[in-house]
Amino acid sequence: MQNTKPLDDLELYELIVAAYPEKFAAREKAGDDIWDEVMEFIECELCGDQLEDWQGLARFLGRIVMLTMPMASAVTGEARHCLGPIETSNGKRFMMAAVVRDVVKTEEVAHG
Repeated sequence: MQNTKPLDDLELYELIVAAYPEKFAAREKAGDDIWDEVMEFIECELCGDQLEDWQGLARFLGRIVMLTMPMASAVTGEARHCLGPIETSNGKRFMMAAVVRDVVKTEEVAHG
C-alpha cells in the first residue's frame, strides 16, 4: 500500500461512472458530456454527504468491491462483473451486469 499513488482526475471520473451506473452509464454511452456533473457529484454528494459516516463509506466501498470482484452468473456460471442497474422481475429485485462480457481467466491471457 505504500507504493500506491492517487488517482488522476480521469481515473477518478472513470471509477465513479463505473461505480454508479444508475446515475451515469446511459448518458455516457449516449455520448453526453457529463464530466462536470460527475465531478460535482464527487465533490458535493459523494464527499459531502455519502462519505460522512462509516455507513456511507461502507456502501461506497461495497460498490468498488463489486466492480473488482466478478461473480458467477446464475444462468451460465461464467464470471461476470455484476455492478449495474437494478431491475425488478416477479416481485424480486436483481442487479444487472454493468459489464456483460465474460471475465477472461488469467491463464487464458497468459497462453493466449
